Formats: sequence, C-alpha cells, structure tokens
Amino acid sequence: MFGSCRKVAIAVGAMAAGLGILRSASASPVLIEDDQSAIVNGWNITAPAGVSLTVTAVGCTIDIEKAANFTLPNQSLQIGFQPVAGASDPAKSIDFTNETIFNDTGSPFGEFDFILQNVGTANATFSGDIFKNAIGATPGSLDGAKDFLTYTGYQASGATASWGGTAGNDLFISVPTGAVFVFDEASLSGGNAVPIPAAAWQSLVGLAGLGLLGVGRQLKLRRLA
Repeated sequence: MFGSCRKVAIAVGAMAAGLGILRSASASPVLIEDDQSAIVNGWNITAPAGVSLTVTAVGCTIDIEKAANFTLPNQSLQIGFQPVAGASDPAKSIDFTNETIFNDTGSPFGEFDFILQNVGTANATFSGDIFKNAIGATPGSLDGAKDFLTYTGYQASGATASWGGTAGNDLFISVPTGAVFVFDEASLSGGNAVPIPAAAWQSLVGLAGLGLLGVGRQLKLRRLA
C-alpha cells in the first residue's frame, strides 16, 4: 500500500439516450455495469454489456470484484481504463480480488485468457499475484511482456467458474504514469477470440471526451504462438 495516495471523489457515469449523466458518490464501493463508466481514484473505468464491477478505492490501489456473462463462443469482453487528466494521486495499481464467470455460450470453454492491451506511453502489466486456475489443474502461463495470461482446462456450458477470493489468489496489475489500456478477457472453445468491435466502444458515454474513443480502432487481439 502506498501511504502517500489519498482517496479521491467518485463520479458514476450512466448511459441515457447517448448522453452522460454523472452523479456524486462517496468513496464506498461503486457498481459499474452494462455500458456504464465511473471515475474512481483518478481513473475512468468503463464496463461493457455483460460485465458487472464492484469498485473500491483503497489508498493507491483500486480493488475490483467482477462478474462476467459470456453469451457467444470465442467472445472477448473488454474493460477500459483511462487516467483522468489533472487527477491528484491516481491509483498506481488495480487488483481484481475475485471474479465470477458464467458460460452461457452453448459450448464449453477450453481456454481463458486475460490480456492487457496497452495504447498509452507506458504499459500496464501483470506484476504481482495471478489467479489460481479455476478451470483446470495447470497454473496460468504469463508471457514475457507480462500482458498476456493464459489458462487451460474445461468449463461446461451453463457452468459458473469462481476465480480468486483468497489470499494470494487475485489478479494484480501495475499501472505506471502514462498507462492507458483495455483489460480484455477472452473465452475460447476453439479458434480465435473475437474482440469487441469499434462501434461498441463508440457508444460508451464519455469516452470521446476522455480520449478513449479511438481505442477500439487501435486494438488488435494478439494470440500466443
């Protein structure tokens, strides 16, 4: 924990007829889901449809509890992270403390990937604890750039997998100054994952003003060789 960091005010952005609606909130946990965005601890966080985030500012860290519902085979769900210009003492790390993943695709998962797609001047990385494998016996495999984490195993259609939730069983991301990134989760039942199209990003309230409008155009999902 970084003692110099202080909690900042939180504003939650809700979707409404293509217009951003901000409401004040305290530093208590904030729910972000289904095309909503929020500014928490110096970061604008945007959740796509099918994803629910419970976000808490804790000193220099943002703790996130996540739930995701995958409805299409080989689907990827992307969460945007954009630093807010002029924010005082923004968070230096993001910790996914636990996650619930529901497979509603009609096909089993054989692989699940966690990917950091960086578009800033510095790169966010998986630099601490990683999840224990919730769908198989083999530990997760992290690439050399520390931005692509792969798990293999089996999750039946209609089943729920619970990731994290115990000491050392979380997913820790370091976010240096200059980082702008998408946290991408890809479920694979065979073939390649399908990224969220740019049009979906363009529909999210507030992203244009925060410089994230073009992220969807710049991202290209990488696969391990």
